[in-house]
Amino acid sequence: MNKEMNKLTSITLITALLLSPLAALHAAERELSRKDAEVNEGGRPTGKYTDHEKLVAQTHKDSLKLREEALRKTIAKDTAWPQGVWGDNLWTLSALYLNEKVDEANARLLQRAKDYIATNPAQAPRTSPEAPGNLPWTFFSVTDYVRTLCLFHSQSPHFPGRLKPETEAAMKEALWLWVRGESRLADTGPNDLLLLLGTENHDLNRRPAYYLITALLQDDPSYRDRKLADGHTVVEHAAAYRAFYREWPRKRAATGLWAEVGSNGYQKYSWPALFNLHELAPDPVIRNRFGLLLDLAFIEEEQISVRGHRGGGRSRAYPGVNAFDSYKNLLFVSEGQPAGSSHSRVIETSRYQLPPEAIFLRYRTFPAAESFVLCNRVLGELGKGESEDAVGQRLAADSALVNYAYRTPHYLLGSTLQNPTLNYSGISRQNRACGMLFDDPASNEICAVSAVIEHGSGGRPQHPFWSVQQENVLILQRIAPLGRSTLGSYNTDAVGIGFEGKALKKAEEGGWIFASNGKAFVGVKFLDGGYQWDKNQTLATPTNFNKTTDKSRILLNAGDIASHGSFDKFKTEVLASRLNVTPDKVDYQVGPTTNHLEVTLYDAKAPDRFSLPLINGKPVDLRPAKTYQSPYLNSDFGSGKITVTVGPVHRQLDFSH
Repeated sequence: MNKEMNKLTSITLITALLLSPLAALHAAERELSRKDAEVNEGGRPTGKYTDHEKLVAQTHKDSLKLREEALRKTIAKDTAWPQGVWGDNLWTLSALYLNEKVDEANARLLQRAKDYIATNPAQAPRTSPEAPGNLPWTFFSVTDYVRTLCLFHSQSPHFPGRLKPETEAAMKEALWLWVRGESRLADTGPNDLLLLLGTENHDLNRRPAYYLITALLQDDPSYRDRKLADGHTVVEHAAAYRAFYREWPRKRAATGLWAEVGSNGYQKYSWPALFNLHELAPDPVIRNRFGLLLDLAFIEEEQISVRGHRGGGRSRAYPGVNAFDSYKNLLFVSEGQPAGSSHSRVIETSRYQLPPEAIFLRYRTFPAAESFVLCNRVLGELGKGESEDAVGQRLAADSALVNYAYRTPHYLLGSTLQNPTLNYSGISRQNRACGMLFDDPASNEICAVSAVIEHGSGGRPQHPFWSVQQENVLILQRIAPLGRSTLGSYNTDAVGIGFEGKALKKAEEGGWIFASNGKAFVGVKFLDGGYQWDKNQTLATPTNFNKTTDKSRILLNAGDIASHGSFDKFKTEVLASRLNVTPDKVDYQVGPTTNHLEVTLYDAKAPDRFSLPLINGKPVDLRPAKTYQSPYLNSDFGSGKITVTVGPVHRQLDFSH
């Protein structure tokens, strides 16, 4: 029986309701689960999930067709984009997978490898995207290059013999010369599971490749006993990585998936390595656990997305289009949305299929029937005594960082809960993003109201603002610059709020900017003075902005027709809210019985004076007892067992097997 049908037969109907330790959230989750999981007398799902099995099967079938079409478009031209060696790697992988133009693909691979070997490369420092040297692949294309060798070498369990003997030998030697100087056993211990060699996406283009290369070379008598630069043999490296990558997915699942969470530019470089380890690892435990990790990652991605566009708190991110959305659409086959990968052909040559839960979340579950809170822990804080250097960084397992979102039938408001006095990795605090996505299936566009960081001189903005949120209220504060070695920001100009979408209607009243698409509403208030518009009236920033001293605070209050009835009623309630702003504190409460936020100002020059925000009198919890908490994903922190509940599906992702 094929893989997608195995997934379907593993589904069991919900027989019990998921328990939550928080009474209020428990009640909301219970009601939402009940509405989603309605069944008839025969136990078959009814309502929006009536055709759930057919939907999954058709999505899987259409995805395979779409992937093949993408491969055929790739080889229809003489080379793929990007130009040069990168495009050559994508072209040759596509051609060999389709078993077409095989001679030409072999010739290209052979020539590139021979040219590299002829340079007699020394044991140079580790490669980087900025200086990949004369490798027969680019830094971010090594994942595709390794995939080509693993899929098509003479003893491959997948498509053996599509590489000619001379091509296979040259590719092995080229990869040996690379991995010999790069891989180190010192980076594969149990304490290195949250070590990143460079950034997160850099690491996922390094160590997974080291494992797959040494695992393949250990079966070749001419390589197995060769020693790498660290003095250990190929066999020793392969064994160390086997143990390492058995534990890596369990560690990530238990502590929080990503540091570069929702990154516009880097998700597309990170995820292909997960597919490779799931499909190409010779160890069945690794293959199984990375399959579970992919399932978890796609489910987590969908529960915080509006029609495939990820919301909530994100890092190394910007408002607007995320290139990874089209990668995901190769699997979801969303009508009218672009589908295809720009910098890789791993997904197109993969047989991995989405779990039913992710498909249901995309096509059946949302818009949500009831409002709920989504609270996920994410990685980002550095370990105690750790700092970033040229080699890498070590993340803390118990990271004080929460991806928080409030989802209603008409919008998703989300942000990252954080403590600005803590030492977060640069890839976590770089270009942090937060804001609101409007969820209206009747519209072809997804309107958004989001934080916008204006880029200062130098590199990307770091530590530009911090934020706190409770349900439909979000407060953020710009962090004044102090330089790289401090808890201040750098490369950061004004922090403002962008309004995106033709359907958004704006009104300005009482110092607030109100916006609505007719079904969801938001009020935005700059708390430390006025605001000014750009020429297009789509970006509001503080007036009298001073780059050196600005610590301005911005308040977002959201609502919709379900909670307020109308845009006018929403505006009336917000304007009547109890808001008290002093130089050191924001005290906000809207409505007679809703949440009360007390937020002190953060001053990077005096971090000891900062205290965590109070939500209804209690400090915000940045280290919750659960890694995942929502109606759809739940697990205790540190546990390798995650409960998934989506419509008719109730199962456990168990990383102990």
